[in-house]
Amino acid sequence: MLFNFSSSHASPRAELTSIDSAVPMIIFKPDGTVKHANILFLQAMGYQREEVLGKHHKLFCDPHYVQSDAYRRHWQLLNEGRPITDNIKRIRKDGSIIWLQGTYTPVLDNQGRVVEIIKIASDVTERIVQSQEHQSLLAALNRSMGMITFTPQGIILDANDNLLHVIGYSLADIRHKSHQILCPPEFAHSDEYRQHWQRLAQGEFIVGRFERVNSRGERVWLEASYNPIMDKEGQVLKVVKIAQDITQLMLQQEHEENLIRDVHHLSLTTDRSASQGAEIVQQAVRGMQEVESVARETSGVISELGRCSKEIGTIVEAIRKISSQTNLLAINASIEAAHAGEHGKGFSVVASEVRILAESSRKAATEIEHMTKTIQNGVMAAIKGMGVCVEQAGGGVTLTQDAGEVIHQVNIGMQDVVKLMTAFSQVKNQQTHV
Repeated sequence: MLFNFSSSHASPRAELTSIDSAVPMIIFKPDGTVKHANILFLQAMGYQREEVLGKHHKLFCDPHYVQSDAYRRHWQLLNEGRPITDNIKRIRKDGSIIWLQGTYTPVLDNQGRVVEIIKIASDVTERIVQSQEHQSLLAALNRSMGMITFTPQGIILDANDNLLHVIGYSLADIRHKSHQILCPPEFAHSDEYRQHWQRLAQGEFIVGRFERVNSRGERVWLEASYNPIMDKEGQVLKVVKIAQDITQLMLQQEHEENLIRDVHHLSLTTDRSASQGAEIVQQAVRGMQEVESVARETSGVISELGRCSKEIGTIVEAIRKISSQTNLLAINASIEAAHAGEHGKGFSVVASEVRILAESSRKAATEIEHMTKTIQNGVMAAIKGMGVCVEQAGGGVTLTQDAGEVIHQVNIGMQDVVKLMTAFSQVKNQQTHV
């Protein structure tokens, strides 16, 4: 808006007076010195009127800006009669920053020369600061996170380098394409997918972990939030997705879950083996106990045989003595028969037969004695061996019982491992769906 104040027109001045009472306003000479500042402008800047009248515009500016080409160009344009409207940074009297949405309007005389410059302003500091904070936040997110923008219908509008790196596309490859190209086919054509975009179009935020597909068809995982951006009427203008690549985390988690399943399976197998082993050991214990019992019984029988063999030896000794006596009697009978002459011949024959019988008895007794000693030696060895057998069988029973107890404890431990692995697997599954 250009003002041209001639002497025959007073209405623009009246309009200016009305503006002066409504909004912050300051008037400068073409060289930038202050001609007038209303109370609203002075309050906004923290000055009294006498502190600004006759002072240069640079009083309100950052010193670095005053020395810049942009500042000189600013006044050059105004002196050429060109209006300027912009959000501008200025400095209050106390040194604090104020942002003004200002319009500089050159006022021309009848010859088209600039006679003064009227600036009308409004304080937009809060809005600008908030905008700067938002921009800083977005810039920080853009540096560290993946960002992609969609229409409410899921058409891709823009994406930053971080996200493009994860999905392996260039922006030209995906711009104006459907979000479906980034999804597994079974999800992209599902009711769940349609509901996903219906919720976003209604302004609902969606946060979670999402499986997607890169340009090579490989799975990628994103931890992301879909953020609908709405206008003042609550209509969704676009959807901004902020995402972080968690593919390695999910692959590691999948590896851990597979490992857990393998360990769980191994634990169950070991548990069954331990149970079977415990049963086998119990059977072995019962068998060893039977062996021990039979060994003890056999040891008793052999001991009895040993006792009998000793008695046989005693009897054999008696037979030998009888044989010796009989032989002695036969010799005496032969002597007596010789003394008797013809009358002793029959007695001599009997004595000879008795002597032969005695000798046979002696030989038989000797053989029996030899056999009895052999039997006694065998029986004693058997008794000794059976004693060792009984002792070892008893020790075997004890060791087998100890082994059974150990396997029982292993069985209990494996059951605890199975329970722990099952619980751990459940926790991991819950974490996956958080």
